[in-house]
Amino acid sequence: MAAASALFKKTRNKAGLALHEDDLRYIELEGNMSRLRVAKKVSVPSGGKGIRKNSLVDAGDLLAPIQALGARIGGFKVPVALSLPSRDILIRVVDLPEMEINDAREALQWDFEKYFPYAFSDAAVDISKVENPQKNEPGTMSVLVAACRLRTVESVMRLAGTAGIQLATIEPENIAMFRAILGPSLSFPAGYLAVFSENGVSQIVLGYKDNGVLFRTSLLDIIEVQEGQKDFSPLVREVGNTLTFVRNQFRELAIEHILLGGAFVAEKGLKEVIEETSGLKVLITDPWGPWGIPIPSDDVLGWETAVGLAVRELS
Repeated sequence: MAAASALFKKTRNKAGLALHEDDLRYIELEGNMSRLRVAKKVSVPSGGKGIRKNSLVDAGDLLAPIQALGARIGGFKVPVALSLPSRDILIRVVDLPEMEINDAREALQWDFEKYFPYAFSDAAVDISKVENPQKNEPGTMSVLVAACRLRTVESVMRLAGTAGIQLATIEPENIAMFRAILGPSLSFPAGYLAVFSENGVSQIVLGYKDNGVLFRTSLLDIIEVQEGQKDFSPLVREVGNTLTFVRNQFRELAIEHILLGGAFVAEKGLKEVIEETSGLKVLITDPWGPWGIPIPSDDVLGWETAVGLAVRELS
């Protein structure tokens, strides 16, 4: 969020720390856009108490796991971009009169409660201009607004300070995931869905060109029905429901394909069943290739959030 933002120095490594219910994932990248590589990549169990059902329950319960992670990497020596669980953040596209982005932030506070269920004074807010597939009225613009209760952000900032982390930024995990698979230059002329299948939660983003314009988070249990075979029907239904909603709300936007990522992306049959039920081409994605990062030799799945955080200032 803006209150915690700071720019990376060009000579420093870039680091991202993803907070998940089951584990904490830290990645540190070195180099620049012409040559990025993994300097450090570590995951540790999170204890399952601090985050539950993709929401921050008690930041204090994450202190011991973060300290254990810090010990593994020899301390947090570079600024770190930190994620917030997506169910703690509301993301909306808001239309405003054409103005500078700083003026838009100021103007937003007057109508803030039309879009969010708490007061502007109780919120941490980030805002950026986006291209909207729904045509704007002349003299207007669309902005993507991410809002979180201020006390949640403040608790994470205190946690970082206690753990000896210098914060670069705090960001919604689903925005970081979306950035990770798009890379610095990928853009599509029409609409598409980015689908991330994770343990207990799915993230779906409606993309337009290089923008995310709709973000959906659903709690979904993917269970194993027999050895080596998982039941992905809850995820398939959620993709179908999202496509129906999008086609009703964005009638002029053609959805051409689905980008599939997340921890279950390599599961047998998942790509095929989504293609069959949606009628759309499904493209398998990862967070490494779009940024030219050599693929690690182990534990390569489910790192979208951490990588997306680490490359934030490069996009």
